[in-house]
Amino acid sequence: MKKILCPVDFSKTSNKAAEYAAQIALRTGASVTLLHVLHLPLMDTSESALMASQVLDEQRRVSADKLHSLSMHLQSMAGEAGGSLTIDQRVREAFLADAIERMVKEDGYDFIVLGTTGGGNTLEEILIGSNTESVIAQVKCPVLAIPAKATFPDIHRIVYASDYQPEDAKALGQVISLATVFRAEVEVVHVTKKAGSDEARQAQEFLDRLRTDLGGFPVTFQEVVHPDEEVGLKDYLGKTNSNMLAILKKRRNFIKDLFGMSLAEKMTYQTKLPLLVLHADTE
Repeated sequence: MKKILCPVDFSKTSNKAAEYAAQIALRTGASVTLLHVLHLPLMDTSESALMASQVLDEQRRVSADKLHSLSMHLQSMAGEAGGSLTIDQRVREAFLADAIERMVKEDGYDFIVLGTTGGGNTLEEILIGSNTESVIAQVKCPVLAIPAKATFPDIHRIVYASDYQPEDAKALGQVISLATVFRAEVEVVHVTKKAGSDEARQAQEFLDRLRTDLGGFPVTFQEVVHPDEEVGLKDYLGKTNSNMLAILKKRRNFIKDLFGMSLAEKMTYQTKLPLLVLHADTE
């Protein structure tokens, strides 16, 4: 991890996401770019175009001032922790997901941290209806989504929700990289409706592959048996005091395809739990 991109809209949630980005950068030596996106106004006449240009100029000035203030806040936090940060600020006029996708491709950002802004209490409601879902759908690098009620970044336990797919090995490697800098535990959790010999065989084959691929990092494994998959995972996250959930985005419409329609559409999201979305090699 070398370059972290953190989109902000100056809300409390996005400022919290910026603090997460700063903490990760402090521990990894990565640089942080704070990005604020202005949406282009509609222009239908030369007079309204002139007015829109004036409005954009003022928005750029105000945004630059706010970005500077946020940057100084993050630098102050870093100083109190005995470190320093490399931070720059960008203002762009575009749709957020388009701007981030372009910056990832052209400038080599390899990690995105942003606040979630959805208002519902399910995973789908939190992501859909906000910029977060479109960013995750378009951008091909890890995205860490920080909910409004997330606690201050002290990552000590990361749960990776697995469906025993071959792509899990690479995704878990990314989880381990983050866990290492925070000295966090990593647990792979698989939720099944009932235990059986086929599940046990599949799990053992999966674990054997991972032991070879992960280079000896002490990952623990847990199979949760519950008739309702989303409830089983939610309950497990609550009981184990985990403070990050990691998932693999296997297709563009990953929410509906996460572990099947039921889990994706009904899973109750832990409102204090950051969500790390990782990418497979192919979609």
